Amino acid sequence: MKKTALLPIVLLLGACAEKTVTTISEQPAKVPFFMTRPQPTSPVELVFDHDRDGRHPVNYRKNEALRMSGSATFSPKAMKDVAKPVKKNKGALYVFDLRQESHGLINDIPVTWYAERDWANADLNHEEAVRRERRLLGDLRVGDKLGNTTIKSIETEESMVRTSGHQYVRLTVTDHVRPVDSEVDRFIEKVLALPADAWVHFHCRAGKGRTTTFMILFDMLKNAKDTSFDEIIRRNTELSNDYDVLAVAGDWKHVYQKERAAFVQEFYNYAKAHPNGEGALWGEWVLK
Repeated sequence: MKKTALLPIVLLLGACAEKTVTTISEQPAKVPFFMTRPQPTSPVELVFDHDRDGRHPVNYRKNEALRMSGSATFSPKAMKDVAKPVKKNKGALYVFDLRQESHGLINDIPVTWYAERDWANADLNHEEAVRRERRLLGDLRVGDKLGNTTIKSIETEESMVRTSGHQYVRLTVTDHVRPVDSEVDRFIEKVLALPADAWVHFHCRAGKGRTTTFMILFDMLKNAKDTSFDEIIRRNTELSNDYDVLAVAGDWKHVYQKERAAFVQEFYNYAKAHPNGEGALWGEWVLK
């Protein structure tokens, strides 16, 4: 993932205990949706995402029939664009923040604590990732300087969304990797609790991999019972400017993309058996 405007300040996060990586050959043959867990990377640099600071969200797209949209991360200036569908239809906007990596806003500009492959928090669970993000933002002070930038304001994305009058949902999904089962269940529980007038907006950092994946999962929860797998994939691929979640690269991403594709295929079977996630969570389906 492309980095922008690296600041000279570098925050080295604590070294993590070495963990065993589960490989394909170690998995039971009957389980097609295992995952290889990535290891955290360093150093971690505070980055201003200036290319996501415009008045319009980057990589924005929407599906009116599903009351769903997606984009890259966005600034308060673009919040109005994100909220336009609910302003028009007088519904409730739910912003699903899919980013595991620590992020927030400084001077209303999106910032990220970035490491190689965006894996600074790859070893953390949901609660740990959220705590680290709050600590990093809390360590900053108004009046401090970051390079040539003087800090005038510090804000979490949750604060930005809620003060704009909308609902915020956090899922911590590692970049380039399929979501862990606990986050999939968290997602399903949130979908089950959505009011009838809800409009959902998904975003990751670039608005591609994680965003497209969850737009597909949402589509499947709503439509897998009556719509083919191929059709759901086709329409979301077209909607996302031809980003294909089933494509598998030949570089370091190969194993992660292969596992993501297998997960998406199996999630369709789950959603077909449990429309809208009713009756059983994904985690229960996996155990069966």
